[in-house]
Amino acid sequence: MADLQSLKNFVVLAKLKSFARAAEQCNVTASGLSRRIQGLENWLGSPLFDRNLPQLELTEAGDKLLEAATEIVPLLEGVRNQVRRQNGAEQNHVRMAAPHVMSSIFFPSWLSDMHAWFSEVKLTVTSAVMVECMSALQRNEVDFVVGFVDAKRVIDDRVAQEGLFSGVQELLLSQEVLVPVCRPDPHRRPMHSLVDPEQPEVAYLAYTDECSLGWTLERALSEDGDRPPLPVLQCEHRSRLADGLRSMALVGMGVAWLPQTQIQGDLEVGRLMRAGPPAFDVPIGIRLLRTSARLGPRAEKLWTILSDKHVPAS
Repeated sequence: MADLQSLKNFVVLAKLKSFARAAEQCNVTASGLSRRIQGLENWLGSPLFDRNLPQLELTEAGDKLLEAATEIVPLLEGVRNQVRRQNGAEQNHVRMAAPHVMSSIFFPSWLSDMHAWFSEVKLTVTSAVMVECMSALQRNEVDFVVGFVDAKRVIDDRVAQEGLFSGVQELLLSQEVLVPVCRPDPHRRPMHSLVDPEQPEVAYLAYTDECSLGWTLERALSEDGDRPPLPVLQCEHRSRLADGLRSMALVGMGVAWLPQTQIQGDLEVGRLMRAGPPAFDVPIGIRLLRTSARLGPRAEKLWTILSDKHVPAS
């Protein structure tokens, strides 16, 4: 059946060419994604992907459906959002999108403060990678995006390449820092040290290319700055989620640069430890983004309240 969700999943799969990665991004199981694609193939009467090639590739029918879906999906979502607004289905909720890691490093404390400032606010929060968050913002599917900002605006540049950073206003909400951590060895020393001369190469746990934290981190690691020289970082494993890298670090698979708020408890009880001194830390900000379009009454009120308590990101 050619339902909207199946078409959206198909577009993601056509882009990523991996059932596992597409299922993760679409927040469905791989088997669930496969059933949706099979439903589209049954509806169309033709396979959409050639599964006999080393990499998943679209068939001729798949190319035709992708061309149509790329136009149809935004139109259908626009109609749905307009009808919902007219019917008042979402008028009492402020809609936000944010990278997944915000659920553990930012929202718990911030929501408590925000409720004290604006007790009647109701939130709907969606987790996605930054490009997807900004795309939703530009399509008016959400009122705000909570995202990261770095001093050199690496994240802004990457989002702008997708044409998704025009007419955006922002407020700086909080500060965070990415800390290099790893599992301790039996002698309570870093299993993967950034400063041990006996470790000229270190296993490195990296973010995948769609993760905005990875964009900032890779730029920071590529520049010398004022810190000591890094050893050779051998990229052993990747994840699009900070939670995934944390799990890898906990079992000793390498060094990961993780938000300090996320791993503070691990550091305090010794599950993780610093792999290097603070000179290797990467500072980063947390901000609230919106477009210049007029929002609903509650979203505008929230923006006004936060504007009085925070400063524009610069």
